[in-house]
Amino acid sequence: NPARDFLTTGERLAPDASSFRKELAAEFRGKPRGQRDALIFVHGFNNTFAEGLYRLAQLSADLKIPSATVHYSWPSAGNPLGYVYDRDSALFARDGLEDLMNEVAAAGAERIILVAHSMGSALMMETLRQIAIRGNTSLRGKIGGVVLISPDIDVDVFRAQARAMGELPQPFLIFGSDRDRMLSMSARLTGAAERLGNLSDVSRVADLKVTFLDVSAYVEGAGHF
Repeated sequence: NPARDFLTTGERLAPDASSFRKELAAEFRGKPRGQRDALIFVHGFNNTFAEGLYRLAQLSADLKIPSATVHYSWPSAGNPLGYVYDRDSALFARDGLEDLMNEVAAAGAERIILVAHSMGSALMMETLRQIAIRGNTSLRGKIGGVVLISPDIDVDVFRAQARAMGELPQPFLIFGSDRDRMLSMSARLTGAAERLGNLSDVSRVADLKVTFLDVSAYVEGAGHF
């Protein structure tokens, strides 16, 4: 029972960016060359800092992720009625995510794997677009893959973002389901037929170098994770 059987066992607070970078660098130095990867996770709509942190801990344990794992928490309202607030917050958080990616690269990450859920996927794509427009080829060269889980992004916006980025990082994976009830609600709120994460016709992104994994057969409940 996640409400009862999971807890935080400890914490270490980095007082500034330099301290954070040094601690992460020490973790990389403890691994052989070729294995100094970092995975950055970006949570989705209606997720508090604690909930996003738990998600990353759960993913890390269940999938036995060997990389250093880093949680980027943007200021969600943590309220199911705060959809518009969260969309604005996600746009606000683009510079912060880019700064974090630069910090992780400066700490010595050889590759950075980006994983985002729901509305966090929109934040991730906007940040990648921003990095491409800035011409930050050094940071782009560090990105070793992108995973979008149930992405809450308008399909045409996603296509425009991908065009602005030019060459997409590889591999580029999208996990989606047309049984995702949360994305169906999001589509109604935005006046669209569907979102990227609940595409019924994946030919709409067939010209892009992405792999779309339809997980409808494994959906339970709202089907959003």
